[in-house]
Amino acid sequence: MQIIYSESKDIEILAWLAEASLRLRGFPGLREIYELCGDLFYNHWDSLRSISDDNDEEKFAPFAGLNGIGTEGTLVQPLRLAPLIPGGKFGEHSLWDFQLAQRPNESKRREELYRLASEAGVAAMSSHLAEVNACLSSFDAIMAVLSERCGQSAPPSSNIRNTLIEAAAAIRTLGGREQEPAPVEQAAAAVPGTNDNGQPAARTAATSPEGISSRDEAFETLLSVARYFRRTEPHSPISLSIETLVRRGRMDFSELLAELLPEAQARNAVLTAAGIKPGGDNNGK
Repeated sequence: MQIIYSESKDIEILAWLAEASLRLRGFPGLREIYELCGDLFYNHWDSLRSISDDNDEEKFAPFAGLNGIGTEGTLVQPLRLAPLIPGGKFGEHSLWDFQLAQRPNESKRREELYRLASEAGVAAMSSHLAEVNACLSSFDAIMAVLSERCGQSAPPSSNIRNTLIEAAAAIRTLGGREQEPAPVEQAAAAVPGTNDNGQPAARTAATSPEGISSRDEAFETLLSVARYFRRTEPHSPISLSIETLVRRGRMDFSELLAELLPEAQARNAVLTAAGIKPGGDNNGK
């Protein structure tokens, strides 16, 4: 690590280390590499090396490969296989397991995950969640530097970011940190139109669009709907469709266009038709 920071500053090696550290040490290992990358990108930009220095797109191609362009990159599946339980091995008790456990016929897998989370304890699960959130914060800091420096040539980031968000949500669920539903008496008092037994006569405030206060909260509501359909109708494409909608909704325009139109020529044609200079800053100069 010291050699990379003080001598090589090689972007391709950093990309290799990100995946290797995740596989070997889980989210704490990835967080350490992301913090190193953020420091290097912010403080030593002009000293960075890569497979090519011709332009920013080629220079940061190794990082684009981690996320993927129009498809999932090399880091996304390892993120799904990183353990959600502190001290777990790579490939065990992972986000992939958690998502499978939502199906009706996977009760044993679901019970095992909750049992392991309970045995780990609230403090350990909270600490593990903090590691995932630190990964996300460091990753966002990296992308902020790349977006500022590279503009439209910055590598895409939505696949990695969304998977980290899903992992954090899964750990919160396993650790019992999701918001508890209001008691029936409180709900009945707060929501007009309830009957004498405290049963809501119509929809409650929790499902009301007026109760959503932010874009992220709206996306989380949609993901809750997706989880419901994955659990109750695992054969249905509804959950995947909603998750794809949310994932694309969190992309910026250039990332979305790259996914919908993988061919550069087709993307450039769309941008030109919209009056946007392909690969440029469209500032009118």
